[in-house]
Amino acid sequence: MDLRKFGVRTLVTVVVGPFIILCAWKGQYLFFALMTSIVVLGMYEFYNLSVQKVAIPERFTGIATGIGICFLFFFNQMQNVWILIAASFFLLLVLELFRNKVAPILNVATTFMGVIYVAFFLGFLILIRELGDQVGLSYEIGGELVILVFLCIWICDSAAYILGAQFGRTKLFERVSPNKTVEGTLFGFGFAVLTAYVCYLTFLTEIGLVNALTIGAICGSVGQVSDLLESLFKRDAHVKDSSNLIPGHGGILDRFDSEILAAPVVYFYLYFIVF
Repeated sequence: MDLRKFGVRTLVTVVVGPFIILCAWKGQYLFFALMTSIVVLGMYEFYNLSVQKVAIPERFTGIATGIGICFLFFFNQMQNVWILIAASFFLLLVLELFRNKVAPILNVATTFMGVIYVAFFLGFLILIRELGDQVGLSYEIGGELVILVFLCIWICDSAAYILGAQFGRTKLFERVSPNKTVEGTLFGFGFAVLTAYVCYLTFLTEIGLVNALTIGAICGSVGQVSDLLESLFKRDAHVKDSSNLIPGHGGILDRFDSEILAAPVVYFYLYFIVF
């Protein structure tokens, strides 16, 4: 373990983490602005990765669509999100006719993937935050659920990183991420579930113990799969980090990679099973 990098990583987490928690708790336009900023920066990083594979994504249309998705999620306009995505794809196809760039199939595919992979999936955190209004419960419960997701994923990442470095012996997926181990992954999963239990005891009794532990398990399993997926993309692009925006962490995608797949799974579990 690189102690200097770990120290910087910890310091940034101590400073930035509470701000993210505060935004999630307050909700409204503060959390919307935070998530929209994360989506925009994440899409920019993803498009930079795709450039390494010879693609020339249509950044403006892709990012504008991502902002639109966040806006519609914030106002619970899920049905209109599908219209926006379809219209965006149609526009990308037409625009590619006039761009005169190489690899048009790759250009359209990577642009559209940035919309789905980053904006659409991360946007589910906005839906979770606004879930109270959707299901007729208090507005605060959405903030508590988002905080639960963030804490489970952050603790999972930290446990897998620290304990995996100390006790890891069995490589998990060396082709994708050589440093990840089976032991670290199991520690991460266990600590995610434990974090969910602590959250249930302290501020989230409304959803019941089983549901809280299930969300912890989702974050600890799907979140780590999502982490591996982003590692696969970075390896394909021959880069170590998606950017150097966040000291000790890398880029936005490096910091929020686990939430990308975990957020929609948690949302659908909450919407169809819990509420």
